[in-house]
Amino acid sequence: RAKLCRCPAQLDVETVVRDNAGRMVTWTGLGFARVRDGAGLTFHVDNVPYPMDYELLLRYEPESAEDWEAVVSVSSRVLPTSSRCGNLLPSEQMYRESLPHSQRYVLLSRPFCFEPSTPYEVTMRLQRASVTQRHPGAFILIDSLVLLPRVSELPGFHGAEAAVRQEELERYQCLEVFRMAPPHPLAQACARLVCSVSALMHGGGLPCQCDPQGSRSSECQVQGGQCECKPHVIGRRCDRCAPGSYGFGPLGCSPCICSPEGSVSQLCDEVSGQCQCQPGTVGRQCDQCQPGHWGFPACRPCQCNGHAEECDPRTGTCLRCRDHTGGRHCERCQDGYYGNPVLGSGQQCRPCPCPGYPGTRHYHGSACHADDETHHIVCLCAPGYAGE
Repeated sequence: RAKLCRCPAQLDVETVVRDNAGRMVTWTGLGFARVRDGAGLTFHVDNVPYPMDYELLLRYEPESAEDWEAVVSVSSRVLPTSSRCGNLLPSEQMYRESLPHSQRYVLLSRPFCFEPSTPYEVTMRLQRASVTQRHPGAFILIDSLVLLPRVSELPGFHGAEAAVRQEELERYQCLEVFRMAPPHPLAQACARLVCSVSALMHGGGLPCQCDPQGSRSSECQVQGGQCECKPHVIGRRCDRCAPGSYGFGPLGCSPCICSPEGSVSQLCDEVSGQCQCQPGTVGRQCDQCQPGHWGFPACRPCQCNGHAEECDPRTGTCLRCRDHTGGRHCERCQDGYYGNPVLGSGQQCRPCPCPGYPGTRHYHGSACHADDETHHIVCLCAPGYAGE
């Protein structure tokens, strides 16, 4: 499988992982690249083990019952040097392939000769078929680009035994198994043949190289080399967190648990676990309103009449009202003060003159208010005191 890189300044591609809710997982690696109609991807190929022709297979999954097409080019900035690939022209090969919505992979029409130690780029533009206008709301999911060796070129598939081995490969459909994601279990005859092919291409068996932090042991599967991973850890070597998890370490990885209402996706930063928040939400899981707002997920501004900046994130009750105000919205004066502190009234809460002021020795009131007609201050006296 080739490594996928987003094109520079590419804004029409995102990584997504579908919640299959117990159904069969239909992607490999880190998930799908979700590509907008008319946008492109670039795959970098730099780990080819053996110089030979490879079939190119593109795994995909449409989001609607529309056929798509891919315009694909394979190129290298370095001239091939091997005897197998070095004398082939042109150095860039173009494909135009249809991607029917009823299928999940397409085998490109011609093979391409790849060789070790040579970097290649496989660039593709993806678009809906049979239409002239691109649609910004149309997407296709791209899983992976797979290089399938043409085993007929390998040592061991020449001479007298070649026909027998080729017939076994075709009879048991050994190569077809690797076209779908995930591959189905191999028949015993296929396992023997595929291990032989792998050994020929890599010059023998390969070490497991299971990551000591992410794997449960140093042993791996004989076919494919998959190590046994700890919770939420993936990769052949168990060396990275699965999509939707973070914090790779000795205990594995932890799930992101991004808020479905407050986050852009279920993916988070693989180190910090920070989810990508919708505007107006904060927190590692994007499950809180930003300061000065309340009522997640329908966050709205705190209403405190200008006397407080923050309110209770659940109830909206203003916190730490200033200017001698109180109440859910800092909309009334504290006991011992009078006025109308509602925003826009132009009044402030002033001390009740009964006869001193709150906090002084001569203050004997408990509250006061302004008479609507005379505008005189009417004191509510403390027990044992009377007004004039």
